[in-house]
Amino acid sequence: MAPTHSHNQLPDDVLSVLNDLRTRIRRYVLIEGASLVVVMICGLFWVSYLTDWAYFRMSRLELPGWLRSAFLILMLCSLVGGALTWIVARLMRRIRSRALALVLEKRFPELDDRLITAVELADSGEGDDSPLASAMQRRTITDAALVTRNLDLENVFDRRPLKRALVGAIMLLVSIAGLGIADASSVQRWYSAFVLGRDNYWDPFRRSALSVGVVAQPGDRFQKLTTDEEYRHPRGADLVVRVDVPEDKVVPEQVTLHYHTTGETGSSQGRVTMTQVGNRSFRHVLSRAMDDHQLWVVGGDFTNRRPYRIDVVDPPRIDGISLDCNYPAYTGMNAFADQMVPVQGTQVSLPVGTRFVLKAGTNKALLGVRIRSPQFDLSIAAPSISEDQSTAELPPSASSQLVVKSEESDESMTYPLRESDVQQLFASGGSGFELPLVVATDAAERLANWNGSANFELPVPPDVPLQFELHDTDDIWSAEPTRLTINGIVDLPPVVETRLRGIGRSITRLARIPVEGTISDDYGVSTARFGYRVDEAEAYEYADLSQVPAGQKSFPLGGAEPQGTEPFNVRPLELSLGQKLILSVFAEDADDISGPHESHGELYTFRVVSNEELLAILYDKELNLRLRFEQIITEVTEARDDLAAHLEVSREAQGLRGVEQPTDDQRALLDQANTSLAVCADRRLQSMRKNHTETRSIEESFAEIREEMVNNRVDTSTALERIDDGILTPLHQINEFDYPEVDQNIALFRLVHEGGEDSAAEIQTAIRNIDTMLDRMQGILTEMQRRETFNEIVKLYQALLEKEQELHNRTKKSHIDSLFGE
Repeated sequence: MAPTHSHNQLPDDVLSVLNDLRTRIRRYVLIEGASLVVVMICGLFWVSYLTDWAYFRMSRLELPGWLRSAFLILMLCSLVGGALTWIVARLMRRIRSRALALVLEKRFPELDDRLITAVELADSGEGDDSPLASAMQRRTITDAALVTRNLDLENVFDRRPLKRALVGAIMLLVSIAGLGIADASSVQRWYSAFVLGRDNYWDPFRRSALSVGVVAQPGDRFQKLTTDEEYRHPRGADLVVRVDVPEDKVVPEQVTLHYHTTGETGSSQGRVTMTQVGNRSFRHVLSRAMDDHQLWVVGGDFTNRRPYRIDVVDPPRIDGISLDCNYPAYTGMNAFADQMVPVQGTQVSLPVGTRFVLKAGTNKALLGVRIRSPQFDLSIAAPSISEDQSTAELPPSASSQLVVKSEESDESMTYPLRESDVQQLFASGGSGFELPLVVATDAAERLANWNGSANFELPVPPDVPLQFELHDTDDIWSAEPTRLTINGIVDLPPVVETRLRGIGRSITRLARIPVEGTISDDYGVSTARFGYRVDEAEAYEYADLSQVPAGQKSFPLGGAEPQGTEPFNVRPLELSLGQKLILSVFAEDADDISGPHESHGELYTFRVVSNEELLAILYDKELNLRLRFEQIITEVTEARDDLAAHLEVSREAQGLRGVEQPTDDQRALLDQANTSLAVCADRRLQSMRKNHTETRSIEESFAEIREEMVNNRVDTSTALERIDDGILTPLHQINEFDYPEVDQNIALFRLVHEGGEDSAAEIQTAIRNIDTMLDRMQGILTEMQRRETFNEIVKLYQALLEKEQELHNRTKKSHIDSLFGE
């Protein structure tokens, strides 16, 4: 019997079916939604995993952090979004009984709308009050309940989407689980990359690893590069990149260096294959780096994520050096010389004994300075650096110390510098340094006995080369040391330049020896005097000068007057005939450090002779001069005759020039005449100038003979008057007036002839002036011949004296022989 129901209620069987269907739908939605979320999350996992793997294979780099973060956010958003969309939202949706009834009506046609009708009647809660209608409604509900009992609700669902979702989810989960079992490290790598967000998550899985650095100078120091800090490199120096492979990593077959440069001249990029050096090192040199660099190194499965940055900066250099000098007192330079001496070039010269402070200005702040020379090696660390920092940043050789080298062996002594000394050397505040020095000839001995005196002052020998190496705050050493040579000017002995004037090497006992010249010294002449020896004496005796020096750098003998001389009187020596006198001028400087230094001029050797012998010597000189003068007269006469002969040639040439239509023979004669006149003018101009020079020499020689007579005190007023009036005065007239006038006449003759005009008048004038000069020359020659008679008498008298002396010597010898014979 069918169950009974109240008027507006569904049968329990119908409600059970509807509730069962509702539960099945919710379970379907939950399983399908969860499967879809799993598929989406697993799919994103594989996409991120494969993207990371492919990117590493192509670039050997980890995925950028922003991309990995984006993947993680996408996965989280997908998880939340998928769960909300496919699970929560669908589960939260209300499933009405009417909708369920429609689903069943559609799936099961045998219900014939009875289920939907029953549901609608139950939902409306209303019914027809007529007995027939009520009976029909109950009948419909009862039939619906009977039919729903036999419905298979599984047929309501299309299981294919659910199966696809489940299969996809299971397959993806199984694949991930299999990956985790087969290669747990790759899952861990993914977790480190996308969950933990590490930048170096590929490092434990790389087969290759490279340690990148540069070879810094000096000393080929290896400086490891990092992507977090810039490396500063000196501008213009070679950038040597070195790559080392750790022992536990595979050496790649090839290492490639990629670079990108930026600078004032623009930018550029490129790549080069590095050269393998040894088993586990690669090397490449970027020559003369001028611009900033960014470097990437690729080898095997390694490359750097971020570029190594090379900041190219100016290397430390010395911009200028000046010397604050305190010169030795004997030089007198402190009073007038500029004590601050700027150094131009690589050398500077200072007097030995000069104390000075070398002040160097640099372009950058310094960490340390190294100063080297053959005698010492001075290293200074800036005082602003702590002890630990100094040890870390400076090589051992750059600690504050003085190493004194031995000249005799390879041994050396090391002296640490006091803090006060270092403060003094870096008095300029780090952008330069100061170094007290003294130029000393005994520098080696002083350094060997170095004891770190109260005032730091390094002795340096003359001509010492210094090398300055700078270390700046960018940890850059100067590429090349700055070189400076301190040339020590050793105070040399005075230079004595003397000449004899009006005196020969034969003198009388009453002679006066005039000496002219100059005594010079770099820093002043202190004393000067005559020094002389007689015969074979070894020691010099001295005689004062009439005027003494007073510290002049150049002291003229005889005072500042032109042609001044300093006389040496022989008479006080009371010399005998035949004795030998050696005379010179001695001078001494005021050097109180390495001196004083003494020197002397030329040594003059004199022989003491009688007055007669001296006159005979002078006669021989006069005779030679007269012969030379006779030759000059002959040549001047020939010149006069040559000009007279060409006077007619000039007149003939002028006649040929007046012919209006000359023949060929006349033209030839004219050419011949012009050539002859030109040759004559040149020839006579040269000969006259030669004769002029020789005549002036004869005048000077006679003036010397006159002075020699006076200085030897063998002169008489008559002899001097004859030389002055008869020889010197007319010779002076010839040299100063006649020769220049004749030279002008001949030159004018040549000029007029070259102009194609008649030169006969100029030739006549030259002949007339030459005749006047020849008359004057003949008068001089006559006077010379008159003196010859007197000189021959003197020479004859000298011969008689010599015979008398010879007879006296024979008599003396005969007397001695007779005494010993008895």
